[in-house]
Amino acid sequence: MKSICLAQRPFSFNQAILLVVGICLFLLAMTSVAEAQIDGFTEPFRRIELASDESGAIAELLVEEGQSLEENEPVARLDARVQSLQLEIAEQLAHNQSQLIAAEEGLSKRQAISDKLIQLKHEGHASQSEIIRAEMELSLAKAKLLSANEDLAVGEIERRRAAVQLERRTIVAPFKSIVAKIHAREGEFLSPLRPEIVTLVQVDKLIAKFAVPSTQVNTFDVGKKFNLQLGSDRTVLAEVLSVGIETDAQSGTVEVKLVIENPELEFRSGELCTLTI
Repeated sequence: MKSICLAQRPFSFNQAILLVVGICLFLLAMTSVAEAQIDGFTEPFRRIELASDESGAIAELLVEEGQSLEENEPVARLDARVQSLQLEIAEQLAHNQSQLIAAEEGLSKRQAISDKLIQLKHEGHASQSEIIRAEMELSLAKAKLLSANEDLAVGEIERRRAAVQLERRTIVAPFKSIVAKIHAREGEFLSPLRPEIVTLVQVDKLIAKFAVPSTQVNTFDVGKKFNLQLGSDRTVLAEVLSVGIETDAQSGTVEVKLVIENPELEFRSGELCTLTI
């Protein structure tokens, strides 16, 4: 009877406090198990060292650091005086039709002579040897005309090659980007050992990288969207771009990349971001 009375005795104040604290700790532990937060950093969607595949001195640098560029917008021009002259020569040769005109006239005359000799042969006034000689000269005239046409075709190809070589002296931005750093300015010589002109970054999209524990990587699929916290008060929707295929042996994590759309350049690269899974 005594044990029964003790079991029915109401909780004391201290016991009630301990019970509430225990429940809170249990709920907190369950929440931490259900949700995990992983920190990462944003970086540009693309970063390249824009270089020239042509050697030469920079004649014009058309950008400054921090400048926004559209796709195919000129960044720099190399000295192109030699290439301009080469293009002029190629254009002159490509449009030179003197050999073609001479070959056409020669063929026309040889054809007329051949036709006349054939007529004379039928009348008995030309020999077979004269006919054979006229046919040979006619064949040579046709070959000269063919050669003249081929020379014009080659000249057109040379003109196009010279135009491409001149065009390559202008270095353009391959995508919409911002100039992050300038490596060379006017007057500096670009060589195969030092071809870099500027560093370009694309930040209208950002990449957020996270090292996700391998036990939780199955949560991520390419194209799936997650909310990321940037800083202390900003939340943005990001889409999974890629999931690594290897697990880091030391940390037991897999690299996961998410894409953040940033058309208004609202977010900066290098910022801390937090992923909740």
